[in-house]
Amino acid sequence: MRRMLLLLALASVLVSVSSAQTVDGMIGKYAYNKGAVTVTLPETVLRKMARRDDNDLLRKLTEIKVISITAGEDDDLRASFMEDARRLTGSYDVLYSVSNDGKWVSAYLNGECTEAITLSSDDETVTLLYMKGDIDDQMQDAILNNKIRIK
Repeated sequence: MRRMLLLLALASVLVSVSSAQTVDGMIGKYAYNKGAVTVTLPETVLRKMARRDDNDLLRKLTEIKVISITAGEDDDLRASFMEDARRLTGSYDVLYSVSNDGKWVSAYLNGECTEAITLSSDDETVTLLYMKGDIDDQMQDAILNNKIRIK
């Protein structure tokens, strides 16, 4: 009986890990759909941008990825994206969530403070911004105050 329970527990963990959504998986799934825009900025590009703009916040990041879905004739695409985004952010802590007049933005942070996600929506577009690096108090304040800017 113990062996059976152990096998069931192990199987459930394996299923949950294999079905875990990742940003890379979402980019792969949505990048080539009409109405989707994806951007990936690796550490080498972020370092150059940080030096050029003398930006201390960019120096703390090792990766930025953006996925944006614009509503059009395919509302199913937007709904699918939202479902995947909610599944992805489900394992993160909510930093904040604001909603006003049908528009909203939420920010999420993982427990190790190495990844942050902002998810926003208006009437036409849903955008997921993923940041990886040192998400310290200064970076969290910048996220809270919408001061993450890339020129």
